[in-house]
Amino acid sequence: MASPLEKYAELLNSFAMVGTPIEAEPFGSGHINDTYRVTTETADGEKRMYTLQRINHSVFRKPQLVMDNIERTLAHLETKVAQFPGVKTLKLVKTKENRNCVRTFSGKWWRMYEYIDDVESYDNVRDVNVVYEAARGFAQFQNMMADLPLPRLNETIPYFHHLPMRYATLEEAVHQDIRNRANEVMAEIEFVRSRRHLVAHLLNRYLRGQIPERITHNDTKINNALFDPVTKKCVAVVDLDTVMPGLALYDFGDMCRTTCTDVAEDDPDAEKVQFDLKMFEAAVSGYLDTAHFLTPAEVQELAFSAWLLPFMIGIRFLTDYLQGDVYFKTAHLRHNVDRCRTQFMMVKRIEALTEEMQAIVQRCAKATGRY
Repeated sequence: MASPLEKYAELLNSFAMVGTPIEAEPFGSGHINDTYRVTTETADGEKRMYTLQRINHSVFRKPQLVMDNIERTLAHLETKVAQFPGVKTLKLVKTKENRNCVRTFSGKWWRMYEYIDDVESYDNVRDVNVVYEAARGFAQFQNMMADLPLPRLNETIPYFHHLPMRYATLEEAVHQDIRNRANEVMAEIEFVRSRRHLVAHLLNRYLRGQIPERITHNDTKINNALFDPVTKKCVAVVDLDTVMPGLALYDFGDMCRTTCTDVAEDDPDAEKVQFDLKMFEAAVSGYLDTAHFLTPAEVQELAFSAWLLPFMIGIRFLTDYLQGDVYFKTAHLRHNVDRCRTQFMMVKRIEALTEEMQAIVQRCAKATGRY
């Protein structure tokens, strides 16, 4: 069986790397794209590393729009880094024809970045200081992108965080039941249905002009924040495929989803899921200390967004299971069921802590002196 280096030799030759590729190995833990770390060596023995990624065009139906967004985003961030000491940004490696990606004859889309060295990431974290830094890092990313000139960024996945649409898609998947799986997860389906009156809450506030549209990351899992291993400061935000117009609250809620519990997203024992109020307070504090653009209405909905995102992601996992596991990578038959159940358990834990969470937001907002 060919090694990745042998398998992708021609593809690697398309990019304007420094040196000759000597190693390529699978890298990362993402659900969507295939990622490889590539090492090159120059004639004088200098080694460099790059990140090669296949864009999942089943998820991103128009990969060129994704890459155009990323190129604009990185160019804008590059103009900002001097104002933010210590911040690192991804750097695209263009092709030898000066394009931002490669489409192979088989129809697959690939891109390359310079590898960000001397950083660390976490799939799980129990340190309030790290959570504070992650929140600060994602808020800083939003700050840096706030004045991106027009035109508006592309919507790389239309209706990505449009919960009413996600709910409608779930109901359609239940009705079609193409894999005869609905009866197995009827308790989860009813869990969603009993909360359908909340699916349009944030969207309605946006449509009424109470909450503004912003440029957001839209995938603020803790492992998309990179940290300095010595200072533990968040120095970079990565995985920019879903950078597009959205609500800042979606970013905050998704960050809480992956920082306020120590249970893996796919743990088969959902009962172990807890929601850590200390971690939540660290996230709120870091975010409010840095997200200077937030309006009072957005601050008011921070606790709700922490509920909303696990609910939304749980719906997506459940829908994917009913549709035959076509979106998220799965390691076993009921992988998406396990993921769904951990998210819905988090929703239940948050529902029991709503008053405490609102009090934390009010206390942190008051401490900033801005709200």
